[in-house]
Amino acid sequence: MNHEQLRAFVSVAQLGSFRAAAQHLNKTQPTLSASVKSLEQHFSITLFNRSSYRPTLTAEGERFLVKAKSLLKQANELELLGHELAQGADPQLALTLSPMCYLPPLVSKIEAFSKHYSKLQLNLDSGHLSGILEALLKQQSDLALAPNIGLDGRFDFVEVGKVHMITAAAPHLFEQHEQVLKQSMLRNKPHILLADSGSEARSDNINVIAGDQRWYVNDYHLKKELLLAGLGWARMPEHIVQQELEQGLLVSLKVEQFAYSSQVPIYLIKLRERADKEIVRAFWQQFS
Repeated sequence: MNHEQLRAFVSVAQLGSFRAAAQHLNKTQPTLSASVKSLEQHFSITLFNRSSYRPTLTAEGERFLVKAKSLLKQANELELLGHELAQGADPQLALTLSPMCYLPPLVSKIEAFSKHYSKLQLNLDSGHLSGILEALLKQQSDLALAPNIGLDGRFDFVEVGKVHMITAAAPHLFEQHEQVLKQSMLRNKPHILLADSGSEARSDNINVIAGDQRWYVNDYHLKKELLLAGLGWARMPEHIVQQELEQGLLVSLKVEQFAYSSQVPIYLIKLRERADKEIVRAFWQQFS
């Protein structure tokens, strides 16, 4: 058994065909098939059922896949560590944050981590909606701090905090702001939203009112300034507008059949199949 045989087996299992796996690994299909066959012969087991058009994992293959993926990830992590040690470079960590995650407790943890790794080169970027997971999938980022927008089996994630989201506006925007507002009253005013930072940004259908007018901005600071100017309403992290609420410059709204107030879990996220650098594992352990 060798590394190439395991890569061939895992690729076929994940991509669903020998042809797709061969293209992915830049191998010929006969070469790939021979690698998988050698692996089966080595252990005298059958990993794939080849009686149908597409190969399917046998019961033995299912169990073997779990360990094979784990072993390949460990091997890749060891290779990464070897390169890091050989280069002698300062550790680098790329972190993508949702704008709602600039919470004092989370920022304090990042600060404490950076002090422990005094030579750390920390690259911070912000993203919203699909752009956060896209940065991980394209390996532009090692880790992300964000709410659950599309998390699935491709990712490992652990909850690290919560953000209280409220619906806010300037007090003069709605005369009856102390009452529960009907959705029809909000449709007449712009709903200010953060734009999806993904390259294939989908329509924003999360916590919106059908038929409302929508304005899009790139950060919460501009969003807050538009609210203070009385130009619209929006859901906001409470900690970002706390001072304005206390001063009466903004008010919290209640809206019928709308998530006007909610606790949003924040997760530390990484790509499950990607080999972790030592600095990534250390950061993950501190936060989780």
